[in-house]
Amino acid sequence: MGKIYLIRHGETDANQTFQFQGHIDNPLNSKGFKQTADLGKYYEGLELDEIYSSSMQRARQTAEPLAKFHGLKIQLLDELKEVCFGEWEGLSYEEVKAKWNDQLELFFKQPAQCRMPGGESFDDVAARVRSVCEDIFKSDSDKNIAIVSHGGVVRVQLCLLLGLDLNKLWMFGVHNASTTCIAKWQDRFTIEYVNDTHYLKDNVNSDGIKYPKKL
Repeated sequence: MGKIYLIRHGETDANQTFQFQGHIDNPLNSKGFKQTADLGKYYEGLELDEIYSSSMQRARQTAEPLAKFHGLKIQLLDELKEVCFGEWEGLSYEEVKAKWNDQLELFFKQPAQCRMPGGESFDDVAARVRSVCEDIFKSDSDKNIAIVSHGGVVRVQLCLLLGLDLNKLWMFGVHNASTTCIAKWQDRFTIEYVNDTHYLKDNVNSDGIKYPKKL
């Protein structure tokens, strides 16, 4: 039985200030690099056969400690980029709300159908993520695979794997540098855990909440 580790990138300045970053190619901030060091240390004790990453630098930087320890090449995929927020990118939640309040409400109530002005909908994201993930998941069932991407992409992957309506994607919490683990056996998938951050030394995410260590 192989395992799939869905990993969200570490913190960026945009995460800290609650900005929509999408396709803005932001690097990790100092806290983000500390998170990736903790993440890499944790993964020293886990077996990995392959590492895939979004081609965006915040994801690549998160994947590098994992690849270095395991001696693996990071396979970069544009299909794993975050949802494109179009005209919302670089703006805060309050700035978007002031100009696009109705569309922002739709974004949270029906994210699959909400297309950001000049950007994508989550249906669009699902189309590109599905094509690449089907190829990854068709590989040997015994392989352990890490996929480093973004909060929106991890949520979409969970909906696709579990056969859920994409409008349910906000049901999943996905914090910076978190791991969601799915066991793969033949064509079946089982969730082992979601949004695990127990390995982070400073276990406080950008929302200011301190998360308990894993029991």
